[in-house]
Amino acid sequence: MDPTTVAVPHTLANLKPLLPTSPARILEVGCGRGALAAALVDLGYDVTGVDRNVEMAAAASERGVSVIHADLHDVTGEYDVVLFTRSLHHADDLDDILAHAATLLVAGGQIIIEEFAWELVDHAAADFLYDNRALLDAAGMLDVENPTDNLLDAWVAGHDFLHRGSAMLAALTRAGLDLTTVATSMLWRLLDGRGGSWAEPASRISDVLDTIRRAEERRIAAGTLPSVGVLASIRR
Repeated sequence: MDPTTVAVPHTLANLKPLLPTSPARILEVGCGRGALAAALVDLGYDVTGVDRNVEMAAAASERGVSVIHADLHDVTGEYDVVLFTRSLHHADDLDDILAHAATLLVAGGQIIIEEFAWELVDHAAADFLYDNRALLDAAGMLDVENPTDNLLDAWVAGHDFLHRGSAMLAALTRAGLDLTTVATSMLWRLLDGRGGSWAEPASRISDVLDTIRRAEERRIAAGTLPSVGVLASIRR
């Protein structure tokens, strides 16, 4: 099993209510290895991926995804949806990249982002994330280094160079109309962050992550963890 596919069903379940019906044209910005793009193709969408990383673009192409190896600013064409999947937080200039994305949309088209608001992580969320990482490391499933000092400080230090979730939502509001947001769980998807790698057998990863996801969502519902993930959409 490819670990990059584990989160695809979760993303699709949250994404489907926001998407137009197939065969809408979707440009996925930062498509990575193409797992989500391939799943969207299977649902009947006309998907093009774009990624600046040549190895990622090649991997997506091997999955059968139509891929452009380029920066988004070099992409032209018309799409019903421009989809940023955990890539917008890396943008040099949020307003600039979203303004260009808007030029690629047909009238009434959508920009949709799947992101995490790192600034919403509190002490409880940092404990949940790093404690689960430590357990997986001790079980031999995840090879990752954990901080030993204040866990929240370690989290902030590792992410404060990224755009905040609030900044991305504000930029989306400036780029279009009718902002729609959906809060999601996300900590379970960040367990291998900062250079961690999954160990064999890979077949166990899906079940373990699903268990951690359900634990996170129970705590979100109970009000003991913040909802760090977000899907958001605007229309041109």
